[in-house]
Amino acid sequence: MRDKRAIIIKTPSLRRIRNNLRSILLEVYHIQWKKIHDEWRSYLFNSDGSRRSIESLSPDELKRFRLLQQEENQLTDVINRSICVCVACGKGDRDMVYNKAYDAWYCTECYGLHHAHAKKLAKKAKEGAKPHGHEEKAIDELYKTFL
Repeated sequence: MRDKRAIIIKTPSLRRIRNNLRSILLEVYHIQWKKIHDEWRSYLFNSDGSRRSIESLSPDELKRFRLLQQEENQLTDVINRSICVCVACGKGDRDMVYNKAYDAWYCTECYGLHHAHAKKLAKKAKEGAKPHGHEEKAIDELYKTFL
């Protein structure tokens, strides 16, 4: 039985179209990211090239600077969770599987590895092993989304 979440394209021509569309979207992302990043950096350097400190920014400049940081982070988060790239390995030329609970796309290889690891963790949990620290609990919650 096929997993309906997986987007698997078998024919080379469809794969090429898929990869080209992803490349176009990634190129748009890079152009927009560069535009935001260049403006962001303009607040950190004077016209003579010397570095400015954050403390030297006016309140309006600081507000715009922080807004640009947020835009850059949001843009990067959107592309990293899109079907254009695998959220785990960053490759974009593979078949992808959507993890709805984590709201991200994984290539079939990474998804399979995470799924297999999640099964091992579930088996250990049945045997009584429990995550201890904050990071272990977060990792445990992530892997539960692969079961």
